[in-house]
Amino acid sequence: MAKTLYLVVSGAPAPEGVTDLVRRLQSDGYTVVCLSTPLGTRFHDLDELEKLTGEPVRVEYRMPGTGKSLPPADLVVACPLTFNSVNKFANGHADNFAIGLLCEMVGYGVPTVVVPHCKPQLAAHPAFQRSLDTLRGIPAVTLMYDHDAPTNPASPPGNAYTRPSALCRSEAPGGRSRQGPDHPPRRFQCVVRPP
Repeated sequence: MAKTLYLVVSGAPAPEGVTDLVRRLQSDGYTVVCLSTPLGTRFHDLDELEKLTGEPVRVEYRMPGTGKSLPPADLVVACPLTFNSVNKFANGHADNFAIGLLCEMVGYGVPTVVVPHCKPQLAAHPAFQRSLDTLRGIPAVTLMYDHDAPTNPASPPGNAYTRPSALCRSEAPGGRSRQGPDHPPRRFQCVVRPP
């Protein structure tokens, strides 16, 4: 039986391909349900995501008694998650459906992989660092970053946040991400395999 994975996207470019990520997740046995922040709708091919998943990308809360409920999630992947969305999620600001769903999934204890994506200058902001620390402290959340993402030499170590391709190259869900020179991430072939 296929496991259900919620893929949450936000307003960041993903030239490596969110659609390719969906295909990979499906080939690993997941039924993928896509959700987007309002700004994320401008950055991703919603029509293609709908074709791949067979369901429209969810952006808005549905009114009670309308539409159909989402199937229960076995895993959540938030990729790419922008500076703004990371800060909102970490601080519980559920002002849109996608971020509200991330907050709710933490309450249910659903394993959630967060792949931040922002410029090094934003990643160096103290609020972002506090948000990452908050997310690291949530047992159900795993943070991931891509060593190959562009970095600014002036920014602190571990601020190379990231691209969807990191999901097939970095730390496994359930592991604790400890970025920095003393705690390099473990490498895996693919991190989102059904149990």
